[in-house]
Amino acid sequence: MVTDERKRKHKHEKKEHKDKDRKKHKSHAIVVDSGKRRTSVAQVNLPTGLSSFSEVVIKLYIHLAPMWSGKTMDGVNEILNAFLMKHVPEVDGIVLAHSDVELLGEKGKVLYDSPFCHFFIKAKLLVWKPKKGSKLVGRINLQSQDHIGLLIYGTFNASIPKSRISSEKYEWRTSEDDDNDNNDETSGDDEEQAEKRSQHGEWVLKDSGASIGGDDGSLEFSVVDIIEANDILTVTGSL
Repeated sequence: MVTDERKRKHKHEKKEHKDKDRKKHKSHAIVVDSGKRRTSVAQVNLPTGLSSFSEVVIKLYIHLAPMWSGKTMDGVNEILNAFLMKHVPEVDGIVLAHSDVELLGEKGKVLYDSPFCHFFIKAKLLVWKPKKGSKLVGRINLQSQDHIGLLIYGTFNASIPKSRISSEKYEWRTSEDDDNDNNDETSGDDEEQAEKRSQHGEWVLKDSGASIGGDDGSLEFSVVDIIEANDILTVTGSL
């Protein structure tokens, strides 16, 4: 009976160890290197300034699968590529690129009965993180009476709600209010102008009646909020 109990206990402990090992392979611990000393991510102050871009040096604990044996850097780059165009909380922004990848140590470790090779690397990440109060330029891709939708760098979504659009400077003009009947004059060559207008109307400058965003639909706005959901950042702006 004692022997059977020990066997069951041994099997239970072995199963727990395997479960923990599997969980480790699904995630990678990132530590930011501030340049002077290694510190936890929460303590790192990213570069300040007007730019929404910054370079962050990370230390990453890699769990490399056996399929990458003899192709270590290919495996490392594959793991780093998984961060691209996603919001990574540890660096507080969207990772756009990685470079200067360096293996820390000559050999990796194979632990217990896991076939994965474990080791640290260092890499530099280019991170996009807009800051509240900063200025950004977006291209209008949607207009309605409730908000203005934009694309930043042709990639990132931004929205300016009606409550953030100055009623002293701008007003909503429906298509019927357009004395020049611009919708009839829009040709196939003027596709960009058509894109920034909705079928119901557009936002215009009160003083001149000119279309908001000018001829090319580019619009500068202030960042008032940044929302992260499903690894994607959405910027809320103000005019």
